[in-house]
Amino acid sequence: MEGSTSSPASSSQSLAFYDFLDRMRNPASLDLLRSIKSFIVSFSFYPSNPETDAKRVQEFFSTTETEIRDHPLWVGATEEEIDCAMEGLEKYIMTKLFSRTFAASAEDARIDNDISEKICLLQTFLKPEHLDIPALLCNEASWLLAQKELRKINGFKSPREKLLCIMNCCRVINNLLLNATISENHVPAGADDFLPVLIYVTIKASLLG
Repeated sequence: MEGSTSSPASSSQSLAFYDFLDRMRNPASLDLLRSIKSFIVSFSFYPSNPETDAKRVQEFFSTTETEIRDHPLWVGATEEEIDCAMEGLEKYIMTKLFSRTFAASAEDARIDNDISEKICLLQTFLKPEHLDIPALLCNEASWLLAQKELRKINGFKSPREKLLCIMNCCRVINNLLLNATISENHVPAGADDFLPVLIYVTIKASLLG
């Protein structure tokens, strides 16, 4: 998959998605498949509205989860298997509706552009000392890795996968803080150490080619 990470969570999510697609190919899933496709098509009948769109998606997920739990293809399924099915459903639905649900309105695009311009201005002068990042946490290799994980977010279309990119970025930063604590006999790192590094990495991420 484009932009996928090598983390266990990412691999698990890929397996969940492919398991969902495999069950959808089963003739027994025809009614469920029709319901899913009908929901996707129905979005074209209504004007774009972030609040109502979000509500409709969440209501559909809730209804479909009940249908999946009662479906013959998931008889005797564990809670973990149901969660995997819902992960697969979310990725399928949100990939199909991506152009409708992410920055679909002119106002969203304007806000995104304004934020991007402000970040670009910060990039021209921001240095670690501006955020009071201590020298022992100034590790360019770790920062670069964290930035690369964050930049993968645009390679995905489902909310869960985008969130995973952020979590992977945070995991790299957390490891940096942990290693610094051990190697430098530093006071255990907390939010006061973590947050400035995350802000710095986030602002610098778009500088990568």
